Amino acid sequence: MQEKSAEQAAIVVAAKEIAARALATKEQSEKELAAKRAEYPVIDGGVTDEIHQSWKAQNGHVMVVDVYDDFIKEHHVAYFRRPSMETMDAVNTVSKNSSELKGADTMFKNCWLGGSPLVQSDAILKTAALGSLGNMFASCHAELKNL
Repeated sequence: MQEKSAEQAAIVVAAKEIAARALATKEQSEKELAAKRAEYPVIDGGVTDEIHQSWKAQNGHVMVVDVYDDFIKEHHVAYFRRPSMETMDAVNTVSKNSSELKGADTMFKNCWLGGSPLVQSDAILKTAALGSLGNMFASCHAELKNL
């Protein structure tokens, strides 16, 4: 019985060591990729700090989406405002009546402020930006409590 317990403990230790090595390898790969991406030319549509401030004054929150095209080695930047209730209603309507992709495109078009024009026209870049935009809904959390 104790042999099985010692054997199981050894397996657990080995599994933890393998997981730690895998995590270290992943972190190293992410650092190397970030270093490579830092060399990519930045395409942001000529957006200046003055424009950023203007958008913030008009919209409150401005989100920046960085899209890295590792195949072409370019860094595209796109700027979006938070959606209004009207925009969310339009997205819901288009998604129900047409497709979720068209609904997401409605969100993209209504929230777009500026940035790399290629993010608007290149399907791959746009899809990557849409995926990131979806994360904005996960950035807010609400809790219901009973008094």
